[in-house]
Amino acid sequence: MAGTYTRRDALGLIAAGGAAAALTRPSRAAGFDWKRFSGAELHFMVSVHPWTDWAQKQLPALTEATGIKVNWEIIYEDQLRQKLPLLLRSDPGAVDGFFTLPSWDMAAFSRAGWYEPLDKYIRSDLTAPDWNPGDFFPNILKTHQSNGEQIGVPITIELQTLYYNKAMLAAKHVEVPQTLDALMAAAKALNDPGGNVAGFVTRGDGVQAVYTLAPFVFAHGAHWLDDKGQPELASPAFVDGLRYYGEILRAAGPSNIVGMQWKTTYPLFQQGHAAMFTDATNFIAFFKDPSQSRIVDEVGVAPLPAGPAGAHSTLISWGPAIAASSKKKDATWTAIQYLTSKAAAESALQATHMPPSRQSVYNSELYTQAVPADLVAATKAEIGNAVPNGANPVVIPVPEVRAAIGTAIVAVLQGKDARQAAETAQQEVVRILRG
Repeated sequence: MAGTYTRRDALGLIAAGGAAAALTRPSRAAGFDWKRFSGAELHFMVSVHPWTDWAQKQLPALTEATGIKVNWEIIYEDQLRQKLPLLLRSDPGAVDGFFTLPSWDMAAFSRAGWYEPLDKYIRSDLTAPDWNPGDFFPNILKTHQSNGEQIGVPITIELQTLYYNKAMLAAKHVEVPQTLDALMAAAKALNDPGGNVAGFVTRGDGVQAVYTLAPFVFAHGAHWLDDKGQPELASPAFVDGLRYYGEILRAAGPSNIVGMQWKTTYPLFQQGHAAMFTDATNFIAFFKDPSQSRIVDEVGVAPLPAGPAGAHSTLISWGPAIAASSKKKDATWTAIQYLTSKAAAESALQATHMPPSRQSVYNSELYTQAVPADLVAATKAEIGNAVPNGANPVVIPVPEVRAAIGTAIVAVLQGKDARQAAETAQQEVVRILRG
């Protein structure tokens, strides 16, 4: 949001220093000509993000290596969502590359024809032999695929996970829960209103909680949409997941959970006022920062507990894409390729400490030494079963649809019937999608 501090802004806090590592030169594998489009000048529009801040620092080296000048326009996320579509629609050629979050953008951008498909570039001699698309986690590549076509390059991994306070669990002899049944029991056992400690906390604001609800409905076997792209919010599985979400937060969450956003939930865990917390893996930065956290040595990380249909996190990733209206697509791909190579991923990791989308870098000591071992183990366990772009239904009117689902979440947090709330959400989302 414009002018606000986001959770992504905090990712560099996890390690002391956080100095940006410079990417000095690209691969020279097999005589690949990086200066093939020397002299081109490009315009990229990107959002405020640790990776885009790192990338901006690489532009002088990019120009030296490729001869391409990149004008890198960084604006806040909500501003990007307003300005970028306007330019793509009204001024073809004004934007060559842009930052995209497919869980939010893809349906609308694909329908409008704003993405340039990348497969033809990746398979051609415009791509260096060692760029190696096979190095990306397959499930993460899927987050940037529309109708089977690659439309962007994912640069990080954002999953959800279970955080727990080791001391609190040990004090009450509670095992780290591996199932939703165990999570419910543990949350109730750890809940201590008199001691100002919630057994479990996650988001209670309707719109924001769509994201944190997702793993609970997926664990019950539900989906946002059916195979034909129609909402599937009133299925028995969805109702069960929605009901569970309401029950655990009513039983063991903060008394004022309704309306609580991520900005107010994570501090409860961080300051020792909650025993367990589920949300994005990125929050580890807040919990491991000694300047703001009281639980630096007590925070534990585990895979999300499994339900009847297993454990299924959401999986999202930002990344650069080529504008279909660009008149300099080949040069734009060269710039994107430079910034998403293995060497670039290693450099970006050292600067941001964000989990890399390349398997070779994720499995390297650069990453495993930068973050806690239990976080690495938890995310490795989750990647293969995570739902690409599962943070919300991938539809064109994302804000309106999230609001409708959010109303159902608030209803169950207030103790109302889960089936009725789900059926109302289903009817409202159908109405929204029909226009």
